[in-house]
Amino acid sequence: MDEPGDRRLAAVLGLVGAALLALDGLFDLVRGVIYLAIGRGIYAFGPFDQAIVFFVVGLVAAGFAFLGGFRGPGRSVTAGVVLIVIAVVGWLALGFTSGILALLGGLLILLGGVVFLVSGR
Repeated sequence: MDEPGDRRLAAVLGLVGAALLALDGLFDLVRGVIYLAIGRGIYAFGPFDQAIVFFVVGLVAAGFAFLGGFRGPGRSVTAGVVLIVIAVVGWLALGFTSGILALLGGLLILLGGVVFLVSGR
């Protein structure tokens, strides 16, 4: 593949990973609403907090994946480093291992970051 094709592939991987994180955040939000509906309001705080974190991290990852893949070629290394840092910090501190969608999203974000770094050589 050529360098623009590599950057597009990395952007698609990052965007799909960000979408999976946002989808897991949506599921957590629905779970929190269900807890509120059945009268267990104290248990709703965890899913609501996790949903906000997943939405924000997914939005940041999608932004850097878009900037690295569809803007100039000079941004691919920066986008790759940021996506790798998001994936590693997400696994270690933000709870990406809490569900299969978040785990797959983190893995795709990590792969997108690695492809960005390889295409920016």
